[in-house]
Amino acid sequence: MKPGENTNRGQGITVLKEMDEIKALISESTANRKRTCIVQKYIHNPLLINKRKFDIRLYAFMSSINGNIKGYFYADGYLRTSCREFTLQNLSNRMIHLTNDAV
Repeated sequence: MKPGENTNRGQGITVLKEMDEIKALISESTANRKRTCIVQKYIHNPLLINKRKFDIRLYAFMSSINGNIKGYFYADGYLRTSCREFTLQNLSNRMIHLTNDAV
């Protein structure tokens, strides 16, 4: 689960196991302010590189001018890996579950 707005660099991302935990955190996060939460199913068997989770960042741009659609793809991108080898035994360790380079 993560906040739906005003965050970056992995702030506010939490891995939860029980529905009661999810409901409680949503109630706490949205209680006194209009905030949203993104809840998604955790991929429990992800593709790994050197036993670590990873993500790939690539950049593309689409434009439409007078009905003419053009697409551009930037050739450079990058790959990020988590700091620790993947395991489901420790859900609270962000170094295992996040690939954000600010963690």
